[in-house]
Amino acid sequence: MRNHERNDSLRNLAKETGWTHHSFAVAVNRTGAEAGVTLHYDRTAVSHWLTGSRPRPPVPEFVAEALSRRLGRAISPADAGFPDTAKNVVDLPTEQACGMKTLIDLVAADLSPMRRANLRELPFRAAWTVVPSWAGGTPPRSSVVNEGEAAALVVIGTMTSAFAAADRMLGGGHARSAGATYLASAVLDHPNSGPSGNDNHAHLGAAATLAQLIGFMCFDNLNHNLAQRYYRAALQLAREANEVNRHAEILCNMSVQALFLGHYQAAARLADTAVRQGSVSAPPSTRTALLGQAAVCRAALSDGKEALNYLTAAEKAFEHADDGQRSGAATGQADLEHRTGMVLASLRNLRQAEAALSASLRNRPEAERRSRMLTTYHLADVQLRRARPEQACATWQRFLGEYSYMRSERINMSFRRFRSSLQQHRNNEVVRHVLHQASKLAG
Repeated sequence: MRNHERNDSLRNLAKETGWTHHSFAVAVNRTGAEAGVTLHYDRTAVSHWLTGSRPRPPVPEFVAEALSRRLGRAISPADAGFPDTAKNVVDLPTEQACGMKTLIDLVAADLSPMRRANLRELPFRAAWTVVPSWAGGTPPRSSVVNEGEAAALVVIGTMTSAFAAADRMLGGGHARSAGATYLASAVLDHPNSGPSGNDNHAHLGAAATLAQLIGFMCFDNLNHNLAQRYYRAALQLAREANEVNRHAEILCNMSVQALFLGHYQAAARLADTAVRQGSVSAPPSTRTALLGQAAVCRAALSDGKEALNYLTAAEKAFEHADDGQRSGAATGQADLEHRTGMVLASLRNLRQAEAALSASLRNRPEAERRSRMLTTYHLADVQLRRARPEQACATWQRFLGEYSYMRSERINMSFRRFRSSLQQHRNNEVVRHVLHQASKLAG
């Protein structure tokens, strides 16, 4: 769309950034790519914007987010000279006094196909990675759980476990919509839910747990803005339920998402906060996960010393778990070895990284298909980096064997990335054979 007046608001912001037109375009393209929107803007497009051209939605949101990141403050599309795009964006509150109301509004938007489609195109908000320190929860609105409420909480816990199992085995795309529907019907459709309700801490905690899981499913499908909204709602509920360990676990999930998108400083900040919050009262299995994620973040920042310190602390936390806390010992061991492999790979210790990732696969429970596939991908990548394409292909065939079962955009991205990496070795007969297998799976 063309406006006959030049965009002085955008011009002033662009000048403040110090960017060239090319750098501005690259930043917008990257922000769009995080939301799964492929953009190919160049300096010419920026020149057009400055002289009054208005890109189609959701591009103004990407422009505003790129500017926000650069300038360190919130910039809206209207601030950037695109005021008429607001009607195309889902307007949801990100912070309210009542966590249940926040979640009710979010789920209502998520269950509307049109509003959900708009949410999926919104950018990852760097500003939402800044989380206030734990300040304690609110007093219980109700300290009594009657028999009916107790039974309902058992059912909610059972269903949450079932959605989590489906997520681990089949990917977030299989159960996400069902999880959101269940959240709306069984958890939020509660007589006392809402701003004037009488929710007890157990009910708030159950809602936080399921919202966290749905946020992770959104992340697994690369719906990053939607994932952030669920995570933030879950954080709010965890604070109101006074569940500091749940709060720390959600921060850890947020760190994983930020790290995946390359926001290493934000990921490390979230992981450090999670470690501080969960360092005292969290069980050893939780502390192991928090410390392990912090180690991976530090390694991504090339801070080898701090990464190894965190890793050592994670290993000690896992060793201190007693038999009663080791019900998920195989998963915990596999997760720790996976994170160890990721740390060592980032620090270019590829031989030991390969050993750690191989150990993770040996310990990984069969029901955790997605985790196994992600570890297999990273192991094959390390083997390829060690100039062993035939061994990498043998490893990756295990990934290909399970690929058709998954509905996970993270798995799809891993598939595309490794397939692309193999192209440089396509003169190798083994590589050509595996690439042929991959082509058939890609359809």
